[in-house]
Amino acid sequence: MLQHLLPRGFLAAGLLAISGVIAAAGLQVAPIGLNFAPSSPAQGLWLTNTGGEVLHAQVRVFDWTQVDGKDNLAPTQALVVSPPMLSLEPGARQLVRVIRTDATATQATEDAYRLLVDELPSSEQAQQTGVRYVLRYSVPVFIEPSVRTADVSAVSSALSWSLEHDNDGIALQVHNAGISHAQISDVSLLLSDNEHVEITPGLLGYVLAGMTMRWTLNVPVTQFEKGTQLKARINGKTFDQTFPVGDLPY
Repeated sequence: MLQHLLPRGFLAAGLLAISGVIAAAGLQVAPIGLNFAPSSPAQGLWLTNTGGEVLHAQVRVFDWTQVDGKDNLAPTQALVVSPPMLSLEPGARQLVRVIRTDATATQATEDAYRLLVDELPSSEQAQQTGVRYVLRYSVPVFIEPSVRTADVSAVSSALSWSLEHDNDGIALQVHNAGISHAQISDVSLLLSDNEHVEITPGLLGYVLAGMTMRWTLNVPVTQFEKGTQLKARINGKTFDQTFPVGDLPY
């Protein structure tokens, strides 16, 4: 099992989600996420080289789960990519097909995967001394359940929120009892005096169907008081959560 594989790829996908294109150096990847309808057999991912040198890349697919409050990636045969290895001349664009090996399969809960797109050094660059930064992007892939739950209110109502001590700060734990993922972003605290404490201005992360995630907030316990509310965007929609006093970790 491949666990906690380079979070930088998760970050790259999240920070650039607004633009619809993941871009750095000469590599562009679009779209920033793939969604399969229950019977859809394939989707496409475009890789573009906007740089001035030949670009080599590798695309791999992993099963995505969440264990002990953390993201887990493991090899899978449920999806395959074609081509898995490619070279792009400057200005070139290549379609990578993402194919389900069993498009007739049905599931009651959404399936989640990650595509890892790695920029590979050329043979000349590999022989050079010194350190060269190579890019990795992580693209979320979801296969919808047979009965889709697209309504944000249904997704948010399936979430259970709790706060825990984490060293000198606070950790936020979210459990998703629903059948579809929840994307959590723009998280802030609203204190009883209407003061806002920003937790993250962008993507915090995903909570997959039937799973639990945990994030360290790096906020002192003293920031939490009676009447504290958590404000966040769930799948792009604003959602307010009030923590009862009993849930505050004094």
